[in-house]
Amino acid sequence: MAFMSNNQKQNDMKMKLLILTILLPACLITGKSTAQSFSFWDLFGQQGKKKKLMAAQVSGIYAYLDALKGGYNIMHNGLDLAQELKGGTFALHSDYFSSLEQVSPVVQQNPKGEAITKLYQELTQRLNMEISWQKKQGLLKSNELTYLEKVSANLSKLWAQDMAELNDLLTPGKLQLTDQQRLDRLDKLYAGMKDKVTFAASFTAKTRALSLNRMRAKAENEQIQKLYGIPKP
Repeated sequence: MAFMSNNQKQNDMKMKLLILTILLPACLITGKSTAQSFSFWDLFGQQGKKKKLMAAQVSGIYAYLDALKGGYNIMHNGLDLAQELKGGTFALHSDYFSSLEQVSPVVQQNPKGEAITKLYQELTQRLNMEISWQKKQGLLKSNELTYLEKVSANLSKLWAQDMAELNDLLTPGKLQLTDQQRLDRLDKLYAGMKDKVTFAASFTAKTRALSLNRMRAKAENEQIQKLYGIPKP
């Protein structure tokens, strides 16, 4: 009894093989199903994580867009305010500069403006008369008369510039100056005109004296010649 016969051993082995034959595929199927089940739910979990991550990213993008929109509104409103301030400042500046182009009665009625005009007319007439007289008398040499004409032309050019500046000072819309600036320039023009008058008066007086001296010398020579019977050369 202690020892099994060969037939019993063979039967026992067959039973074990049968059991293995039945149970092994079931184990494999169960293991495979378990593995498949694990892979599916693990993948589902990964997809869920991705969806959550994407939702968080979309939410962050919307939050960024809201912040960006708010910043744009602030910038836009700030630019509008800056533009309004700039426009207001520009208007103030425009009004100020427009006021500088106007000539007040204080400037227009300043006697120096009229005095400059009278001096210009007087000196122009004086020079023209001097040149005309010298040409008529013929007492100046050719180069001397040319020099007189050049000096007169230069003075006339300077006086014309002064008169153009005077016209700009007294005409609205020509210059952008305060009343004080206009009065200061009137003083400067008047002083400059007086200097030119002094020079012109001195210069014409000297040319006239030169011609008169020559005229007297010529008259004396003619009288001596007549007195002593000296023929004219």
